[in-house]
Amino acid sequence: MNPGTRKLSDDDRLTFLAHAISMSSLYGPGPWPPHAQELPDEPPRPDDGRPYISSAVMDGIRTHHFAIDPDPGAVAEVADLLRNDAPYERLHDRLAAASALAICDELLRELSRRPPLGQRLYDAGRWLAEHGTRREATKIGIVLVGACGGEPDRELLLLLGTLEEFTLYAVVALLRTQPDPERAVFELAGRVKDWGRVHAVERLAGSHDPEVKAWLLREGFRNGITNEYLAPIAATTGDLYSALLDPEPDDALVDGAGDLLAALVVGEGGPTSGISAYADAVPALARYADLAATREATLGRLLSLLSVTEGLREAPADGFGWRGGDLEVLRRRYEEVLGQPRWSGLALAGVADPAGADFGAALYCASRLGLPILPQAEARVRLEPGDDSAWAAVIRLAAPEALVALAGELLPVESLANGPGERLFGDGHEQVLESVVEELGAYPGLGLPLIRVALRNRLIRVRANAVRSLAAWPTVPEEALTWVRAAHEAEPDDGVRADMRTLLTRDVLTRDVLTCDGDRPPHRRDDERRRGGHAAS
Repeated sequence: MNPGTRKLSDDDRLTFLAHAISMSSLYGPGPWPPHAQELPDEPPRPDDGRPYISSAVMDGIRTHHFAIDPDPGAVAEVADLLRNDAPYERLHDRLAAASALAICDELLRELSRRPPLGQRLYDAGRWLAEHGTRREATKIGIVLVGACGGEPDRELLLLLGTLEEFTLYAVVALLRTQPDPERAVFELAGRVKDWGRVHAVERLAGSHDPEVKAWLLREGFRNGITNEYLAPIAATTGDLYSALLDPEPDDALVDGAGDLLAALVVGEGGPTSGISAYADAVPALARYADLAATREATLGRLLSLLSVTEGLREAPADGFGWRGGDLEVLRRRYEEVLGQPRWSGLALAGVADPAGADFGAALYCASRLGLPILPQAEARVRLEPGDDSAWAAVIRLAAPEALVALAGELLPVESLANGPGERLFGDGHEQVLESVVEELGAYPGLGLPLIRVALRNRLIRVRANAVRSLAAWPTVPEEALTWVRAAHEAEPDDGVRADMRTLLTRDVLTRDVLTCDGDRPPHRRDDERRRGGHAAS
């Protein structure tokens, strides 16, 4: 296989195939580590704190949640280039400026309406796939290989498909070219883990292959996006309930079943069909409860139990369309299992060591169980002051004065006065500041040093929370109003600036009302009495 030694410009750009071969030699067949998914033509990441969304993620979102707008002009132009046997470099450059999703299907239809190109079409696709240095052009190359390639293209498609940017296109090409298409897609599904896993497993729906079915139940539904996308496919294709009827199901199956059922319950009303669409939901849930009641207690199983139990608590009266009484029976059973003392003991043991690898999961479980974990959460934030999950527990459980004191002690307060700016996302310390300041609206006069810093932070939400908390106070101290006036002058966000102006205007009106007696607000008169001034006479 030629990894593409020819270059399309003078800047010595690396082909995607060469990148894939390099990653394969370093990390094996896959999944590859996240940095391996950063392609040679990766655009610069934004440095303003805004989230970066890769084109692989955007393709996944578009294919699952939006209609794809076709581009007939690009389709006709590319078809003409192929028909006229244009130089591959020219074809590549034109495709680099197109959207593969917008043209791939219609391009194949358009080509089918024209005189067949035969080997020329395959050669063009293979060249684009092997020599491509721009992702949209390489995607179309994979599409063309899928349209007229064959078994010898398997290695190429698997290599490029292990890059999640190309998995969707490689999966479809494998289905069209391989004598064992399902096994080829199954192999690729095991090499990827994010949107690539979603695209691949969706093409395994309805499989009768015992190995595929077993993998779907234990591992195949897991992905880095959300398990809810693939849980319905895994539960039905893998025949979850029948698998659970094994008298001694293996631990991987028990763990997979718990996570699958939790995803189905949580996914009700979500991006795919939820628990109501799973025909064997009631017996599968009952069987899992029995297994969870007797198998070893682990944090993973506790997380699944919590999700299912909470979902049953919040279920509609008809129990997802189940027969009368089924919902209440399952509710009681899951509450009974979750009430076993060993689950609380497991969670508390997990938060005993603030540096423990399982601390985060244990804290999450302990919080949902309502356990008294304030000392453990405080120990964690002292060790990791940027741990917003631990701070969430502190905020929920600590007395307001203790919370403010702890935040002032542990946060790098002065360095957080790093704005104003228009950033939406920051580091863990800024998230903590945002959460703490949000709480201060219920405690007039408390946490003024944190308010002062928050008004000057670079994150829009932090400044907005500071203003909202001050606005919730019956009266705002003069020093805080001084900070707001200064912040208003420098505020770059229109919404926050408007909120600041509203707060300052409210304060002026309030003081005008209060000055009806003696032309001074009460606190000014009290101050003058203490000084022996005019109001004391």
